[in-house]
Amino acid sequence: MAAGQRVIHLNQNGAVIARNPKGEVAFHSATGAIDSDWRSRIDKRFTSLRGAAALIVMLAHYQYIGFLPALPAFKYSGQCGLMVFFFLSSFLLCHSLASDPNWAARPHLSVLTYSINRIFRIFPLLGVVIGLTYWNGSSFFLPSTTCWEALRLSLTLGQAPGVLWTIPVELTFYLYLPIVLALALPATRARLGGAALASVFLGWCIAIAVVRHEGVRAGPWMTLGFHHYANSFVGGVLLYTLIANGRIRFPRSAAWVAAIAPLAFVLAMPFCWFAFLRHDPWMAELAAPGAWQSYYDAIFPFAPLVVGGIVYGLLHPSESLLSRVMRIGLLRKTGELSFGVYLVHVPMIVLFGSRYGFGPLQFLAAIAATFAAAAVLSALIEKPAIAFGREFGYWLLARRPASPAIPLLRGSSR
Repeated sequence: MAAGQRVIHLNQNGAVIARNPKGEVAFHSATGAIDSDWRSRIDKRFTSLRGAAALIVMLAHYQYIGFLPALPAFKYSGQCGLMVFFFLSSFLLCHSLASDPNWAARPHLSVLTYSINRIFRIFPLLGVVIGLTYWNGSSFFLPSTTCWEALRLSLTLGQAPGVLWTIPVELTFYLYLPIVLALALPATRARLGGAALASVFLGWCIAIAVVRHEGVRAGPWMTLGFHHYANSFVGGVLLYTLIANGRIRFPRSAAWVAAIAPLAFVLAMPFCWFAFLRHDPWMAELAAPGAWQSYYDAIFPFAPLVVGGIVYGLLHPSESLLSRVMRIGLLRKTGELSFGVYLVHVPMIVLFGSRYGFGPLQFLAAIAATFAAAAVLSALIEKPAIAFGREFGYWLLARRPASPAIPLLRGSSR
């Protein structure tokens, strides 16, 4: 058989089955499934999706301050971008962790390298940005705050200032993720287990929506002890395990998900909801105290279903508008710089606004400066730190006795 050639045969029931060179089912005539090597479809389009989320957050914050007030398309939409960030981060980290060759037999080694990669992915760039903003007093901290107090606040749940509030939320779930993944993977191997876990998750989301509608305060059952967006993180883990265990497949008939899920996401953004359904494109209602929170209380419980649909649409092998959009170079580049863009976009507009005012030119200058600073920080801090963390993880593993059955492989961590 030539390299890359598919093998086609009939099974005992007469179904036509095509397999790729790895032996994975590429097409099954009885089910219409086209599931070949779905992991290979986790590609640069997911970086672009992260870039789209970063742009939504940045433009939402800038429009809230006053950028392009005549067309507030992204105003109040920052939480939508964050829900994509949270779900996508969870899904991709599950892929990275479960793809580690040590995960099955020596999961503690996988968790070790996972932890090292997370530390060097987050802390070097975060520390530099906190240090710079503390030094020039551009944002985040009061003048009376000491440097160590600034660092402590930035890593403390419920106390991190401004956009930094997401950092301790993500760090907390990074601690949960290996445990949740280790429990969910075996639980979803059986069809009944997968259906039961998916049903419990859906019931959880519905229960969150009901109690938030009734004004009940967020409890530990909803937040898992760290945030009420916890269902977005858990949703990313659940989707990965259901796909990895074949509980969710990619039949041709499901190609519509790639169109419906992004449309639902766009319609859930405040501008679309108020402009098309309330005939109020300036969203005057959301300016009232508590209105913004009430709006997202109706959105976030079901966000994992919508964002999960977007991820599924990108994984589906059929070509779609979603897939073509996520191949746009600007989105991919923004995704590569997304962490830096997220950290510095507020300090930049504060810096420009405090000196030159908040006109259109100042906002455009802040956007340009944000991308420039993110690119410099990526080249000088972020990428070297990630590479060092990866090499440090390899070095630690190399010092341990290697199992003859499990080779030490590189390239398994994100």
